[in-house]
Amino acid sequence: MQSERKAISPLLYYTLLSGLTNLTFFVVGVVAFALSSLRITDKVVVIAIAILLLWKGGLVGFVSWLFHKKSHNKEFAVKFIGLYLGRFFGIFIGGFIGARIAYMLRQADIIGFIIGALALYFIGWWIGSKVSISIGGQLDKVFSISETQGLEKVVEAKPPNRFVLVLYIMVLPLLFVIIGLLINYFDIPVGYLVELLPISRIMVIALSIFSISYPWIMRKRWLMKFQSTTSSPESVTSWLGLSLSVVPAGYGIILFFAMGASLIELCFFAAASSVAAIIWSANNLFQKGQKAG
Repeated sequence: MQSERKAISPLLYYTLLSGLTNLTFFVVGVVAFALSSLRITDKVVVIAIAILLLWKGGLVGFVSWLFHKKSHNKEFAVKFIGLYLGRFFGIFIGGFIGARIAYMLRQADIIGFIIGALALYFIGWWIGSKVSISIGGQLDKVFSISETQGLEKVVEAKPPNRFVLVLYIMVLPLLFVIIGLLINYFDIPVGYLVELLPISRIMVIALSIFSISYPWIMRKRWLMKFQSTTSSPESVTSWLGLSLSVVPAGYGIILFFAMGASLIELCFFAAASSVAAIIWSANNLFQKGQKAG
């Protein structure tokens, strides 16, 4: 007799899925770093687990849950987790390995970094959704998402309210800056990979620009895609763009904590997130959506 699947909330489901997908790519990264003879200490491993698994996995899972809540398109939400994390880790792993190989071949590190990051970016894009779909299939054997009044949720989908806008525009970016200030105040050691700071800075700036510009590039495609899955495609698109706007601040705290960047740089990335959220919210139908509701 087969045991019944346990019903869990969509938020817990997507957090588990994102965390496990994140863990899979993290293990691949650790193995790749070890094979490339990159020096990794126990402290760095702890930092990487704390930041990448808790912050990154939790944030991507939360964004996927928000999308599911607004559109109830589980297939796209599961693929989104793999696509995003696959490209994220692809750039990091590919860049570091490419720079290492270039150093061994006595070539410019930046050239190796760019080639490696681009190569694994597209590999991560291709394999990422397959990883998350596979993990999601295993979770579906054990858990089921508890859905109540699903159709009503789709009909009543609304754009982010003022509280959420303030949260993304001010609170979350400021929170990363406060964390940086507390780290300095309590003299917590930072900069475990300071030798990688120059390359990491270039990579994080590129990732931040991509995270900010991606919603603008995909906006029309998202609106067309969500026409058949939700009564309010503008609302879903607004949520996705707003969620991605906070990403640069997260990259900034990683650069500050792991690579030893300055607090001013962290403030710059936090400010970039705030400005991106302001511009996105001012130009993507928030007011129209609220009036329509």
